[in-house]
Amino acid sequence: MEKVKKLVGEVRSDPSKREEMFREVCRYVVEKVKSTRASVWSFNAAGTAIVCDCMLDDLEGKYSSGTRLNEDDFPQYFKAIKDDLKVVAPDARTHPATACFRDAYFDPLDIKSLLDFVVLAGKEPVGILCCEHCGEIKHWSAADADVLHQLSTVLGLVWRQKPRPSAGAAGL
Repeated sequence: MEKVKKLVGEVRSDPSKREEMFREVCRYVVEKVKSTRASVWSFNAAGTAIVCDCMLDDLEGKYSSGTRLNEDDFPQYFKAIKDDLKVVAPDARTHPATACFRDAYFDPLDIKSLLDFVVLAGKEPVGILCCEHCGEIKHWSAADADVLHQLSTVLGLVWRQKPRPSAGAAGL
């Protein structure tokens, strides 16, 4: 967690480190929660879609980004995540909020379990921190949920923050 916190501090003054911070967040989640996948997603301005900023698939050892999920295609999930600010789905294929992903997303990737927390900038939902487990159902513990909740709170501190001027900037 210390490396994540350090990168959060660096992103405040150097937004170019954002991707590195997201990668470290995903790596930390996979290691700490013992999941097979972790990702960071951004809501579009209207809050009607999310786009993957960073995904770590630990089984393949690869990072990816760019996947877009639209509220019109997955209304049950969007309603649940916006209303509750989290989704805890040990059996994601049958959970009322996530069963909508079964055919298009879960089955092809063998995803069995999902744990998501909304990232808030103030009171505004700006992103989602997602944890998935492949191969077998994972019963998320309170400690697993705490990890994601803490990280989503930390991410919210820098999500839309503009870089601070350096100490040598004019007028300081």
